[in-house]
Amino acid sequence: MNISKIIDMHVHYMPEATSDADILQSMDKAGVEACVMLAVPDHERYSLKKFTGTNKKVAELVKAHPDRIIGAVYIDPRNNMEAQTTIRHYRDLGFPMAKAWPPHGFSIDDPSVYPVWEVLNELKMGILFHMGGSLGVLKQGPLSVIRSCAFNAKFGRPEYLDQPARFFPDVQFVIGHAAYPWTLEALVLSYMHDNVYLDFSSRFGREGYNMIKTLKPEHGINWQKQMFGSDSAGDPGPALDYWLAQAETEPLKENANSFFYDNAVSFLKKIGHCFPN
Repeated sequence: MNISKIIDMHVHYMPEATSDADILQSMDKAGVEACVMLAVPDHERYSLKKFTGTNKKVAELVKAHPDRIIGAVYIDPRNNMEAQTTIRHYRDLGFPMAKAWPPHGFSIDDPSVYPVWEVLNELKMGILFHMGGSLGVLKQGPLSVIRSCAFNAKFGRPEYLDQPARFFPDVQFVIGHAAYPWTLEALVLSYMHDNVYLDFSSRFGREGYNMIKTLKPEHGINWQKQMFGSDSAGDPGPALDYWLAQAETEPLKENANSFFYDNAVSFLKKIGHCFPN
């Protein structure tokens, strides 16, 4: 199948490992018009793994390449007032999205974080949540660093998004990695709610897609809400190789252009981002 346009909804910035020029060259080679660059916490757990694309560094990248890179500001809603201030600041810098990690130890439907979602609702922004049971493993570093991450996989379940999706209809929510192994929950939420999308990034997104192919559910899949993401450090090629192969067969074949491009365009328009036209 000839896929003419692609938007990558899930990329991480690693400026110490991958240059800006290499990112743009890789995007061009893969035929990716634009990508969403997700900032990470300024935390040792990430710097040890060379994920150093903090909010400030992503802002610099977006400023240099506004036609190709779409910024998503990292927030921790437990730091309530700081998160609200950070969202407003980066919205002013042109960021239409935020990124948060519920499995870092908070529930999306905890009323204590609702003031943060309220700001996103006011500004009509999007937010991508790292969801699912995969949290990664820190294989180096002191125990204090591991504990400070506060990881708890239970907060990666999509069901916690149901009430926020109802309470904050002007927030566009993205469930990252198809929330594998809870992909069916995630699919039902995106079927129920106009403001809930999925990205199928990383090998866990692929496993989520395998569930769809194997189980063949007859209800609960809205293919206008599913999107491509590479979960790469700027080179979408390896992930695209897999997904382009899948696009030759059903069920993706019939929905490939929506998956790779149209759904992302619809999402971006909802959050006020002008690219692409």
